[in-house]
Amino acid sequence: MFLVVLVLVASCAAGQPCLDSESVDISAGKSLADGSIDQDGVVFPPKYVYTKEVDGEKKTFGCLCQTKNCFRKCCPLGSVTYMRNCTEMADKDLVLSGLDTYYKNKFQKTVNVNSFDLLYYKPCQHLYMEDNHWYIQQDGKLYVEIPNALPNAIIYEPDKYCIDTFLGDDGSSVLNALICFASKPERNNYELSSSCMLISCFFILLTVAVYAWLPELRNLHGMVLIAYLLSFFVGFLFLATMQILIMVEEVTENICLVFTFIVYFSLLSAFFWLNVMCYDIWWTFSGKRAHGRSGTQHKRFLYYALYAFGVPTALTVLMAILEFSEFLPVQHPLLPMIRLQGCFLYGNSKLLYLYGPIVVLCVANMTFFALTAFKIAKIKRETKVLQGGESSTHDQERKDTQRFSLYIKLFTVMGINWILEVVSSFYPDADVFWQFSDAYNVLVGFIIFVIFVCKKKTWRMIKK
Repeated sequence: MFLVVLVLVASCAAGQPCLDSESVDISAGKSLADGSIDQDGVVFPPKYVYTKEVDGEKKTFGCLCQTKNCFRKCCPLGSVTYMRNCTEMADKDLVLSGLDTYYKNKFQKTVNVNSFDLLYYKPCQHLYMEDNHWYIQQDGKLYVEIPNALPNAIIYEPDKYCIDTFLGDDGSSVLNALICFASKPERNNYELSSSCMLISCFFILLTVAVYAWLPELRNLHGMVLIAYLLSFFVGFLFLATMQILIMVEEVTENICLVFTFIVYFSLLSAFFWLNVMCYDIWWTFSGKRAHGRSGTQHKRFLYYALYAFGVPTALTVLMAILEFSEFLPVQHPLLPMIRLQGCFLYGNSKLLYLYGPIVVLCVANMTFFALTAFKIAKIKRETKVLQGGESSTHDQERKDTQRFSLYIKLFTVMGINWILEVVSSFYPDADVFWQFSDAYNVLVGFIIFVIFVCKKKTWRMIKK
């Protein structure tokens, strides 16, 4: 790996227009008047020609993909991929029968492989199998359809993918594409993203420490908030750690699966606890439960925990069962396909298993908030009890109203966070969305700390 890096660095330093693996020897080609070189009918312009010394001899090379349409095959022509190795089996190689190319007007046409120049080898060390529908474009780039996304496709350069025939144990052949996993731009993004999440984790943990330390805050509402923040903390911590492992190329399939399930469960639990907060504040103003009864509060917290941890547990177990299920076809829409797509969830899987439940919870939360706001407005209009402070009932009503205001702020903060996440997923190549989302990830923990800790009442408790 180190030697490969040295070669790439040396190539860039020398100003090569392409990598050695994407070029051909044109030393025997015919030089033209404009400086181009004609090799077997293919003309290489001067900007795609370079010279270098090989075994003590100076040779001329031309960049193949810049001068002629080409695509990358994982194994040599006539060989197929079986048990992750290249096996010579020409009668099974589906590439020999032609490729489906994709034109800009979406007109599909079968083109013989002779129309392209082939590059043979896997372009990177870590690859994943593409489960979405794909085509080879006329220019040799890989066009991958991404349903329910904007834009609805991702285009990969020839140095980011390879295609091949994959041979099953039953002798069946299927043509599929392997995509480079964790390319350099993604690693750079992971570096920023993981750093932002770890900073946010610090402020979240600080907020939890304050609420766990002060006895006055260890009531039902404080315990629900602690459970929410700890779920959020674990999700961010493991997601940041997973991204760091990807950056240093220390992630394995087993680590990827374990971390994915932990992050998924933690993030879902956080949103279910946020749903508990919204329900609890609505229940408070509905007048259906008494205040201050310790036994009742502890019992209610257990019910809340059973809901907020139980449902995510069931969804996580379901996702794990489907991931390892052998009863559904390989590309069934219900399969999470974590092992095929890289760490965590992508595409349809993310939309179904993560965004789906979150959208349902957000709609429920907004409904609870609307009902609660209507109830508060009605109380103010009819009795004006929230403006007085002469009785314990009035004081409790005021505290509940303040808590409602805090939950509105928290819901807004997390809503913005997940809107940015969804928009970033719809536009995976838009760096500005990712940078803004990463920057906001730093602010999430800090804003939560400011909302729940940086208050006069809390500071007075700390000073005591």
